[in-house]
Amino acid sequence: MREEPLVSIALCTYNGGRFLSQQLDSILGQTYHNLEIVIVDDCSTDDTSDIITRYIQKDSRIKFFKNEVNLGFNKNFEKAIELTTGEYISISDQDDIWLPNKIEALVKDIADNWLVYSKSEFINEKNEVLPGQMLNESGVVPLNYKGILLANFVTGHTVLFKRNFIDYFLPFPEKGFYDWWMGFIALYHHKAVFLNQVLTQYRIHEASVIQKRANSGQEQKDEVTSVSNMLTAFASYKNLEEADAVFIARLNEAWKQNISKENPLPLIRLIANNYNELFVNHKSRKGFSRINFAFKYARNTRKYAR
Repeated sequence: MREEPLVSIALCTYNGGRFLSQQLDSILGQTYHNLEIVIVDDCSTDDTSDIITRYIQKDSRIKFFKNEVNLGFNKNFEKAIELTTGEYISISDQDDIWLPNKIEALVKDIADNWLVYSKSEFINEKNEVLPGQMLNESGVVPLNYKGILLANFVTGHTVLFKRNFIDYFLPFPEKGFYDWWMGFIALYHHKAVFLNQVLTQYRIHEASVIQKRANSGQEQKDEVTSVSNMLTAFASYKNLEEADAVFIARLNEAWKQNISKENPLPLIRLIANNYNELFVNHKSRKGFSRINFAFKYARNTRKYAR
């Protein structure tokens, strides 16, 4: 009987001491045992390093690296992934909780795909489950890459991917979100699959990224900026077919014209003509309903453009 393939966990830390022990306990308690936990700390000033050191003494599967200078979110995850050695790799935040069967379920479901992603539920600082879920009403894998161009649904803390996928997505773009980039590339090559199970408890607290955005009132503005950054990144992907490169370039230019309040019509036309592919997890629309949606969408993005 073949031994379980090694699964590497890429875990990045930065001043995460408050909840780190709970996350490490949930990873080390997985029903899938052949794990390598690669932790890269991005110059924490709290007790993060002390906590990790204590865990290393208890479990030899943990490998700990400290950055000499702060790399930031994307680059730190890039480094952590490059330090892994497993056949499969999963990404971990520092303050979540994993359900015990998470890795086992993802390895079983990935099949011949490059990447599998799943669902997560929200918890608070007391580990109480909050209303709603990530991908609560979505998660359908689009027929093609267009379904992820304007909104991301492949969140890093839910994924597991194969080592050979690394050659396609590294390095990460300078601007944007690493998980959105990975999701786009996997979908572009029809190598992504969705597992419709909650396997992660995503913590909402005052220091979390999602909570900071909500509290600052910048969520909508951040979303507009994120789409701008990601469309620019997608247009640069080296393996695009010519027709796809042209479409993404047109969408990127139309987006820029809209948010600069120069001319919204190109974006409205593109959205109206490609609605079912661009908004795969929205309700189906025809005729005037598509056009009306496109007008409202373009107007709202202009409203929140910086």
